[in-house]
Amino acid sequence: MEILTVNKPKELLYVTVYDKLFKMINEGTFPENSRLPSEPELAKRLGVSRSTLRQALALLQDDGLIKNIRGKGNYIIKENKTDTTGLEKIGYPVYKCLDVATNNIELDFKIDPPSDYYKKILGDSSVATVCVDRWYLNNNSTLAYTYTIISIEAISKFNIDLSDKNNLLKFVEQECYKECSSIKSTIKFTTSGNFVTKRHPIPDESQFYLIEEAIYYNSDLPIIFNKHYLPMKHSTIKVNPMK
Repeated sequence: MEILTVNKPKELLYVTVYDKLFKMINEGTFPENSRLPSEPELAKRLGVSRSTLRQALALLQDDGLIKNIRGKGNYIIKENKTDTTGLEKIGYPVYKCLDVATNNIELDFKIDPPSDYYKKILGDSSVATVCVDRWYLNNNSTLAYTYTIISIEAISKFNIDLSDKNNLLKFVEQECYKECSSIKSTIKFTTSGNFVTKRHPIPDESQFYLIEEAIYYNSDLPIIFNKHYLPMKHSTIKVNPMK
């Protein structure tokens, strides 16, 4: 096997390795969705130490070219050439941020009395709150989870039939974004994604993006509040600034 010897100053070595791997990925040496060789094998092939290789791999992850799956290795990410819309436009963030397509959604809901937490989010005027859980699946594997609280007044205002789950799903994913006057979003990092997902934990994942959305309808307080849990290995947060 050919060993590539890199004659560069030590502090620039990882940059040269990055450039070499970048070229190999884009030229198809490692096809989309394929697994990179193991770190010892790849380091030997490039003629560098594993620590230098890891620095280059970290940059490739930052640039969205590879992803690391714990216990399995590094994989080439399939480029999404069609969906370029990010969080700069109002719309459902789960589909904008997930890198993997979903083929099933499981939805459940309950009606709760107004707790202190609900009052803090929605205000004191709501007499009850509808709590909606959604699990986004691909071949029975959970990809993302969303928890939504809606004031019972919003359910009445928009004539939502709670006996029709498809109608409820359409409202929380589409209609509420069309009807809202404004949205405030906060992006956080969390490690609580697995236990909050309840009966459908997200396997082999401990790091999540948490996108919190307060959805307003010409009022000082939101009438809908979302918490979207997106595993970092399956998600990309995109914002395309616009004038």
